[in-house]
Amino acid sequence: MLLTPTPRPSTSFWRDNGAALLMGAVALALAGLVRFVIPYERDITSVWMLLVKLTPQLAACLAVAWLDVAWARWLRLHLVALPAIFLGFLCYFVPKTFMTALDMVDGTAEFEDLYLHVVVFVPFLIIGLVLAYRAGGGSREGVLRLGAAMTILQMSGLEDLMAVLMNRRLNGIPEVWDWAHHMTVRLGHPATRGEAYAFIVVHVVLAVLALALPRRWLAGLGRRLRPGRARTSA
Repeated sequence: MLLTPTPRPSTSFWRDNGAALLMGAVALALAGLVRFVIPYERDITSVWMLLVKLTPQLAACLAVAWLDVAWARWLRLHLVALPAIFLGFLCYFVPKTFMTALDMVDGTAEFEDLYLHVVVFVPFLIIGLVLAYRAGGGSREGVLRLGAAMTILQMSGLEDLMAVLMNRRLNGIPEVWDWAHHMTVRLGHPATRGEAYAFIVVHVVLAVLALALPRRWLAGLGRRLRPGRARTSA
């Protein structure tokens, strides 16, 4: 049984996808800024630097959210973009991880090289997942919720906790998490073990709220944050 061809949208491609294309270009420009202009290093010196390093994936999530689903279906974007994302992961990130690990054994690379490499494919994974959702007909609101929740979880410290638990070289969980720079810049000091636990719990709760908070609550919050309308005088 043959699939019914998707009809071509009657509206303008450029008008329907203008915001998505603009935000996509912004995401690429910001990615270039983060990778080649500002210092590309593991240490995060300020909250502003942390936010700057998050801007490429946030802009990319906005681009995906404003992607027009009708045009994506007609262009069969899911049959092109998703295999391309998978190939990028398979043919670059996987072998690069292996080669960097081997270079560390040979002494020609350091842990920071591996860390910076892994840090890149986490946003790559987030963007790939939200794109798959949107191309499959997912809502704009769903993309924004997923992008926000996964970014919050990315910054939650869960990965740091799991790395500590899996590290057989450590004798228990450290009292001070001085390596977790994304916590340090927001707390103003290296997190203690208790502070790290609280930090993680707060972020997990925020991620759950981003996914599950009813739309009417979000709309009500938006109205409260919106500047009040000027009252007309009698």
